[in-house]
Amino acid sequence: MAIGSYCEVDVAAALKASGVRRGDLIYMPSAFFALGRMEGISIHDIPERIVGVVKEFIGPEGTLTVPASFDDYARFAHEYDTKRSPVDAGQGAISQYVANLPDAFRSYCPLNAVAGIGPLANEVCHGWTGAAYGVGSAWDRLYENDAKFVCLGVAPNQILNFVYYVQQRFGVPHLYNKLFTTPVYEDGVRINLTITSLVRYLDTRFTVIENTTKFENYLTDIGLIRRVTLGRGNVYVIESAKKIFSEAIKKLSEDVFYFLEHPPKFVEGEVPMDGPTGKMQTDKERYQ
Repeated sequence: MAIGSYCEVDVAAALKASGVRRGDLIYMPSAFFALGRMEGISIHDIPERIVGVVKEFIGPEGTLTVPASFDDYARFAHEYDTKRSPVDAGQGAISQYVANLPDAFRSYCPLNAVAGIGPLANEVCHGWTGAAYGVGSAWDRLYENDAKFVCLGVAPNQILNFVYYVQQRFGVPHLYNKLFTTPVYEDGVRINLTITSLVRYLDTRFTVIENTTKFENYLTDIGLIRRVTLGRGNVYVIESAKKIFSEAIKKLSEDVFYFLEHPPKFVEGEVPMDGPTGKMQTDKERYQ
């Protein structure tokens, strides 16, 4: 085998060494190009082969979920269909492969959507909600079912979208829930849900710049991230969504802007620092 290459047996060995077990619910972002060449396998067949290994390793009682966002929905108001809209190219061919499987489920909210296969896929990915991170969302279900995060060829700080869920639960001031009105479908059928997502303020005066690298380093230091070499890259496993949540809450309790490069430069008198509201009024008094 060439230096920097790997095979299906190596994928299974890396999963075992990193603590993945039969029956696990896993969330698996990936960038298989970072792993080098998969020995004897066409590049077009690699996603199927890797997913096949993962499915066999976690068994029929295990559930595989992957990132499956459709960012053109929010950026350009393109309609989203859970079955027909492509997964963002940056989330990789493995994510697209999983989302295309006939037994896959995919989040109704296209922002930081999750797709999955396995016995918990419907529960995780298809909660009847249009909220990206709210109660019943895929991220809420990954937390409630204590998923493992398996980062295949990609560093955890690059894909820690879970911290949005944590920050929504905590109530940070630099993010807000945005309402979207572009239609959402499932296999051509309109879905009657209100689509919302926690997003950051993009006003350039505020300089809300995200940074999760220090959190990755912290999780590594306390032993919550395992790293195993695969090919010329690595597999990183974070063993417990609930442990990530707990540690993130600790950090936010110490610094509400922990997941930013620096505190935002909010403008006094403007949202979210719009100051006192004045004398208490009933809604009738306020809006008559």
